[in-house]
Amino acid sequence: MWISRKMREESSSRTVETGVVTMNDAGALEAVGSGVSRNVDVFSPYGYSYSLPAGEKMLMAENGASQAGLGVMMNESVKTGEIKIANPFGAYIYLKEDGSVVINGLTVTKNGEVIMNG
Repeated sequence: MWISRKMREESSSRTVETGVVTMNDAGALEAVGSGVSRNVDVFSPYGYSYSLPAGEKMLMAENGASQAGLGVMMNESVKTGEIKIANPFGAYIYLKEDGSVVINGLTVTKNGEVIMNG
């Protein structure tokens, strides 16, 4: 009885919450959620690397004795199946539903035709 109650208490104390990045200094990430978390580990799909700027809202979860960053709040909407990779300085790659790829405003159709936009 005591063991099962203790296990329930421990499992219910694990939290997932949103937080805001307050500092990122050479990969040492700090975020504020229900408290201040320092040295937050950030996880992403394999092959993706990024450095979160201060002010980004992210999802955090307990990772043993520390917090883990699970991802950031999306700032743009895309159509179903589309993917857009962008940085805060205006560079982007956009994989569109029609098979085209837009790179910083330059469109390459699915047939390889290059279209200068703008």
